[in-house]
Amino acid sequence: MRITLIALLFISATHVAAESPMRKTYPPEVCEKISGTIDFLLELTAQHWDKLGKQPKNEKAALELSWTMDLAANYTTIYTAFCEKSD
Repeated sequence: MRITLIALLFISATHVAAESPMRKTYPPEVCEKISGTIDFLLELTAQHWDKLGKQPKNEKAALELSWTMDLAANYTTIYTAFCEKSD
């Protein structure tokens, strides 16, 4: 459930993509790899949340969580911009 909520947050926050007649898109194979990376990062984010929940004052765990969430958001932005089909 937490992964779904985080994914929806990232997708809704990064849904704005540039509209252009010369819009570049990545091949499906690349998009699949990006999507797989996003899934992995979201799973890792859940693990970091659990770790931080057990040790709320652990600064290293907080930094790992922040880094993982930022990376997942960045990959989501790339996927949204270059892999999603616009109507």
